Amino acid sequence: MPKHIKRLVVLMVACAAAALYAKSYLTADSFYRFGHYRADSVPEIAAREPAFQTPAACTSCHGLRHTEWSGNVHKTVICEVCHGAAQGHPSQAKVAIPAKTVALCTQCHEAMAERPLTSIRQIVVSRHYPGLECIACHNPHAPKIGATVEAAGDAHAGHDSAATCAACHGANGISPNPEWPNLAGQSATYLTRALASFKVGARANNMMAPMAQSLQEADVRNLASYFSALACKAPAARTVAAPPAIADLAKSCAACHGEAGRGSSNQSLPKLAGQNAPYLIAAIKAFQTGQRMNPIMSDIAGKLAEADIRSVAAYFSAQSCGPNFH
Repeated sequence: MPKHIKRLVVLMVACAAAALYAKSYLTADSFYRFGHYRADSVPEIAAREPAFQTPAACTSCHGLRHTEWSGNVHKTVICEVCHGAAQGHPSQAKVAIPAKTVALCTQCHEAMAERPLTSIRQIVVSRHYPGLECIACHNPHAPKIGATVEAAGDAHAGHDSAATCAACHGANGISPNPEWPNLAGQSATYLTRALASFKVGARANNMMAPMAQSLQEADVRNLASYFSALACKAPAARTVAAPPAIADLAKSCAACHGEAGRGSSNQSLPKLAGQNAPYLIAAIKAFQTGQRMNPIMSDIAGKLAEADIRSVAAYFSAQSCGPNFH
């Protein structure tokens, strides 16, 4: 046998021996114990704390949101798809509240030629209210516009428990102090959610928090139904034109709050018409400073000058609130 062939054979044998040694040295002892995998990996993975907690972990603190979600079309999309993994939440970590909802929602809802036919509603982003975030109109937990209406309460029962509210908001829901909001004629859905936010601390207010926390869920709905049925404050039976300086701003507000601030089909958003101007100013500034949190309002308020805030508050407070939007 030629020498170069012998050398090649020796080299091949040496490589094979090295490979067999490496295999025995690098392969875990538990490999092939139960199959073509490392058997010890199973108990190791099982011992880890799960990064995803599933919606069941959310119900104790977020019962209202869980109820909305579980009864609507997004019920197959678990909380952590949008909010991220909840490992360590709430004691050690916060979950994300998506601000750029267009980028998030269009992962499923953008109409694309290459996307297979689906029952999920598809939109052409450039033609579907460009410039607005999805949550300006849609509640992500119950995205159908009509699904944002809360269950109706008992207005008569609400009247009986409204005496405490009257001290600040007036016997007929018209506040004697312009720094505080009028409640008469306001959307029941908005009032229900506002009280729920005070109750769980999503909105901070030293006066409202303990009052809301003392209310049962039925009490909240009853109060909301009572105040929404009252006649709203009507400074004038007319629509006041927006000053030219804030005409575009008023139009932007109307996209969510309805024409002249009289309310829209999305009843989770408040009516602004006839509301006290000092209260509206304080509310806008609360969004500016982060005292109140809402991705849309925080972004809009952050761009407003002091003069704009006062002008737009005066404009909406001067509007006739008119009949309730149904």
